[in-house]
Amino acid sequence: MEENNKEEKVDLSQLRDLDFAPNWNDKTNKVKNNNSKDIPKQRDRHREFKGKQKELPSRYENSFTNKFKITVSADKKILDTLKKEIRRSGISYSLEEINRTIIDKKNRLQITIENLTEHDNFFTTKFDNSIFSTKSSAIKHIVNKGLKHVVNITETIGENPSGNFKNILKCTKTDVLLPPKSFHDFESVIKTHLIEKRIGLSYDKYIDSLQIVEDELTITEWKNEPLKILSYETKELNNKKRFNKIEAVAGYISSTESEKFIQSSKIIKIKGDNIDRFEKKLNDFMCDFLNTSYQWKKDLFFNILINFKKSGFYIFKYGPKKYLFASAQNPKSIEVEKLSKNCVKIVELIQSDKPTRILHILSQSEKLKLEKKQILTELKWLVKEGYIKEFSDGTIAC
Repeated sequence: MEENNKEEKVDLSQLRDLDFAPNWNDKTNKVKNNNSKDIPKQRDRHREFKGKQKELPSRYENSFTNKFKITVSADKKILDTLKKEIRRSGISYSLEEINRTIIDKKNRLQITIENLTEHDNFFTTKFDNSIFSTKSSAIKHIVNKGLKHVVNITETIGENPSGNFKNILKCTKTDVLLPPKSFHDFESVIKTHLIEKRIGLSYDKYIDSLQIVEDELTITEWKNEPLKILSYETKELNNKKRFNKIEAVAGYISSTESEKFIQSSKIIKIKGDNIDRFEKKLNDFMCDFLNTSYQWKKDLFFNILINFKKSGFYIFKYGPKKYLFASAQNPKSIEVEKLSKNCVKIVELIQSDKPTRILHILSQSEKLKLEKKQILTELKWLVKEGYIKEFSDGTIAC
């Protein structure tokens, strides 16, 4: 008989419904409907993938449909941890239960998305790893959010605005006063303000949000304040370039041939909880795909099945509905002469009252003339050797 494995348990408390520690000592495990032969019962949502609708709902259709190939797999580290704990516990788990545990948290998923359009790529900004469907969107993101990673920005004081102004504009987000649209360098001033104050609106939307100010005293106060001027200098050690306009910086980013600022690729691999790295329309598409597409869940189920088989797990069908289960132990036929007397008594009890649960076996300690601690020790050995199977609901069967 094997000694108890004393290796410290890996904390898998974040994995829903999978407590990989053997539950032989769980004195609170209540026997529900002990006369039922439906072993082990799975909740309604834990069902094999049969007879479900495979088509995507009409709302799933958008500009990205059929443009990408999306593959969803289990995160390797999570899957390896699951297999390790199943091996150590000896418990047999439903493949659907394992699959559901992976699906329940996006950080347990690995997503591969391939652009199928011949001349289109994904564009990833190097400074924060955001992902875009067009290069122009990536450049705009760098200008709005990551300009300091591209150029050194210098602020200088310009001249006071001169002229007669009937009105000026006011930023509704910062209360800063700005020149009217007729001002000769209006666009440059506005874009400088957007960058300096980190306002996340497009130029056109921001213009629409500005408030018109006609008060003469306020206009006079604004005219007495010198305008700020930003200049931009590239970060190269040699052959530095200098720009006075943000459009020139955008052109510099676009014309840089190397992947210094933007990385281009046909395929993106990303963890499920990192899909917020996609630009909004891509993020919406991916969220909709994960929430509404059934096919990826079915594919994931069969990929997990294949992975467990290749890892040496014994795959078997069990119960009236023939659910697929994975066990780390290959089954052994009961040969009385190879078992101790205590093991034989326990096996005979299981065979005479099948299916049964651990608590029921413990309740028969007087009949077996064994202490509960002895029963638990023998049960653990029988499971580890493959003579009996323990399921995640505490059911024991030969």
